[in-house]
Amino acid sequence: MFDKEKVEEILKGIVWLNKEMGIWALIVPAVFAAVVLFLLYSCYKNPGKKTSRLLLAVYVLIYIYSGFTIFIGKDFMGLKEALTGAVALWIVAVLLIADIIFNWTEVRLPEKAHLKIISVFFILAGIFFYPLLEIALGFVFPRMVFIGAECPTTISLIGIFIGSIPRVNKPLFILVSLNAIFTGASVALNGAPFDYLYAASGIFGLLMLVIYFRDIFLGKKKL
Repeated sequence: MFDKEKVEEILKGIVWLNKEMGIWALIVPAVFAAVVLFLLYSCYKNPGKKTSRLLLAVYVLIYIYSGFTIFIGKDFMGLKEALTGAVALWIVAVLLIADIIFNWTEVRLPEKAHLKIISVFFILAGIFFYPLLEIALGFVFPRMVFIGAECPTTISLIGIFIGSIPRVNKPLFILVSLNAIFTGASVALNGAPFDYLYAASGIFGLLMLVIYFRDIFLGKKKL
């Protein structure tokens, strides 16, 4: 999917965007993180339609924003690749809007200990661990991304979906898990090793889909 030259162009685009945004390149993801954590706490404390829909609505805004940031990097990625990436993220936003309308996902803290651990880990990974891993591997600001970009945002969304089993957006859960595996591994192998975390989130998402297939697709009780 990606070669080393393409990954390097993406990294150059990230540097350009962060420099263009200035301090907002840090403020915007900080706001996203704070709002997501607050609404996630609300979902855990008072699970239900209203809190779940509010959290998913924030993710709709994040994916719209993320798609826009990819599109404006067309001079680095190429128009076709940038448009494809942007549209893919906007499709995720549309599927989240459908989720809000039809109430597919009930965001909550699962009772099963292993689901709780995996879910919370990947939520925190997308918000906190991903940028820390970037820094540890030598990718420091402005050559790094935060929640609001595709990879860390989707890592946290997969964590939310894992915790929401069996009441989860099935097509989107499958889509983002598969994309995380192939995109994450491809980018990681070609110059951005921090994206192994992205690939790992997809592997765990797909694994949970297989393990809890009957519960998710045949309407079993909460876990």
